Amino acid sequence: MQARYSCCWVAMSNALLNRPKNVAVIDDSEAVRRSLSVLLTARGYAAMGFAGGMEFLASPLRSSFDYLLIDYKMEEMSGVEVLRALRGEGVETPAAMVSGWETSGLERLALESGFTAFIRKPMLDHILFSLIGPPDGGEGVPSRDPKAKGAA
Repeated sequence: MQARYSCCWVAMSNALLNRPKNVAVIDDSEAVRRSLSVLLTARGYAAMGFAGGMEFLASPLRSSFDYLLIDYKMEEMSGVEVLRALRGEGVETPAAMVSGWETSGLERLALESGFTAFIRKPMLDHILFSLIGPPDGGEGVPSRDPKAKGAA
């Protein structure tokens, strides 16, 4: 019976290690949430959308994601405020700020606030996936170097 337990534990551990990366899409635009979630799911990621920062922060799943895509300008709170609240809870999940606003000041604010990347809308698929990394749990591009911001 002991050997059977060990066998099951190994199988369960392997399944967990090979699970798809979980990505949270936090955006008050339903169209953006839906399109990003469909795109991510089609590429093998597990995606979950949240209608804003308050909804995400109220979720018991908020610390279980592998990567966060957070819109900058939302009605209830900004993406910077969302990330600040998470970091205050000790959640260190990598996050990219996503915005349709095109100012160098916003990009600088994102990087200084702890975001690992700044992605302009509309975004290019290859930029998004290079940041998140492969869906099987491999590493993405963790750079905080503005030259590697993902929007060339």
